[in-house]
Amino acid sequence: MTDTTLAASPGRLSRADWLASLPRNTACSALVLHDAEYRLLLVHATYEDSWQFVGGVRDAQDDPWTTAVREAREEIGYELVGPPRLLGYDWVTFEDCEPAVQHFFRAPVLEPGRLDSIRLSEEHDDWRLLSVEEWTRHLGPHRARRLRPVRDALRTGRPLCLRDGYPVT
Repeated sequence: MTDTTLAASPGRLSRADWLASLPRNTACSALVLHDAEYRLLLVHATYEDSWQFVGGVRDAQDDPWTTAVREAREEIGYELVGPPRLLGYDWVTFEDCEPAVQHFFRAPVLEPGRLDSIRLSEEHDDWRLLSVEEWTRHLGPHRARRLRPVRDALRTGRPLCLRDGYPVT
């Protein structure tokens, strides 16, 4: 065997065919920005009427952490320093396309003065820092059900493990 192909034998796939047979998914990352009271900062998209965590889809060359850092810089002008602090993930399924894994990274606690430096990109037209209870009035069911487990993971330090917004048990 070599690094690029499996040994040729009946019933065995070439490496290229094996790779082509693997399931596909999309990787996304979000930076969970919050204050000392665990109010969450979300941004409003201009391309659809939705409130979202700061984040986005992974570029081909990016790992999940690099995606979160890049998206925070692009979307709100937030420069993140320090090591990654993975909060957890949400495995999201769709009827019309491949599933996505949404990685959540914990940002440092937002100090009040830091909010003045938020600069929205053209992708967003508003931001708010609200409690989970306040946010649920503004969000669709999937995004709303993620908020309480995300906040709880911030508070407790326990890993966040969701499937379609529900905790995996």
